[in-house]
Amino acid sequence: MPARVFALAWRNIVRNARRSLITVSAVALGLISLIFLWGFNDGVHNTMMRNLQQVIVGSIQIHADGFFHHPKLVHTVPDVNRVAGLLKSAGVAHYSGRLRTFALAAGEDSSEGLILLGIDPLVERQVTRMDSKVDQGRFLRDNQEAACVLGRTTARNLGVVPGDEVVLLSEDRYGSLAAERVRLVGVINSGEMGIDRGLAIVPLGFMQQMTGMQGRYSEIVVQLQPARLEAVASQLKQGLDQSYEVLRWYDMYPMMKQWVELENAFYYIFLSIVLLIVAAGIMNTVLMSMLERIHEFGVMMALGCGRMQLAGMVVIESVLLGVAGIAIGVMVGMLLVHYFHGVGIDLSDQMDSITRFYLNPVVRTEIDTDHLLNTVLAVLMAALLAAVWPAIRASRLEPVEAIRHV
Repeated sequence: MPARVFALAWRNIVRNARRSLITVSAVALGLISLIFLWGFNDGVHNTMMRNLQQVIVGSIQIHADGFFHHPKLVHTVPDVNRVAGLLKSAGVAHYSGRLRTFALAAGEDSSEGLILLGIDPLVERQVTRMDSKVDQGRFLRDNQEAACVLGRTTARNLGVVPGDEVVLLSEDRYGSLAAERVRLVGVINSGEMGIDRGLAIVPLGFMQQMTGMQGRYSEIVVQLQPARLEAVASQLKQGLDQSYEVLRWYDMYPMMKQWVELENAFYYIFLSIVLLIVAAGIMNTVLMSMLERIHEFGVMMALGCGRMQLAGMVVIESVLLGVAGIAIGVMVGMLLVHYFHGVGIDLSDQMDSITRFYLNPVVRTEIDTDHLLNTVLAVLMAALLAAVWPAIRASRLEPVEAIRHV
């Protein structure tokens, strides 16, 4: 009997081919729009989050407890070897040690307060892409060279260019004044305010020597694939005591994650509106089909077709229309996402002022699996709900009255 009900539902769809095609096209068009918009949305958000992590922040940072909110030079990672062992056991291949403090940088005629960041140039290249942001000159090469890289705004404020000397003044581990003269070898132009202004990058070995912090690190920066972030962070927190803090990128910069979640919420509102339109279209088709076949339904019931079977046939018609529209929508939508992932959407004219949010001027579409699945399931649910009222009306028909209906 289920096979017979399915066959009757399919026959009714084919019999009203024009109306069915219009409904399927509406479902497909709505789904294509949703998939492409999710692709654009996820492309922007994922790029922002990747750039934040890969340019400077990393996926996870490990400090002494409280260092992130109250950074002091003497608050170093308690046991670097212990952290390295845990990272190795967690299968983490890419991480780097850094030293961070506050300093005053002085050019020939001006000075500016900034963060002094010591990195190992060779190790850092395996963890972040800081070196790719150098716009003038070069990045650091030697771990001991008396050299520095400045952000574009800082270099402009100090009136220095690659090749000029910069004086750095800070405190050493004993609280005494530490001052060194370094050569500016490169200028970073990242578009991000926190990097382009207020940051000086020097070789880790040189900074450790300058501040008397040999063998000590303020932070361990870890780079991971997104899928491994939570598992590795949990493992590190379990393996380290309260003298450490293990911070994921969004623990340090929660505003970006909240922004992404807020924009996703707006997309879900838009999804709801489209689903209402899709459901209305399917319900209209199924209801019109049912009203046109009241006489036929009366004959079927007189011949022994049960009310539940009749209602099931109406539901199956709605689901078949929804599934056909979903199949076409997913295929075309994913082709569009794949195409624009390759060629990109150039928005450089509109994005000059917002590169500070780690956006790329060329957006490459991509869609997260959960967003795709949620959208497809929502459209399928809309198709099911659209059949409820027509199915109820069909099940309430009285055979005699339905047969007499013209």
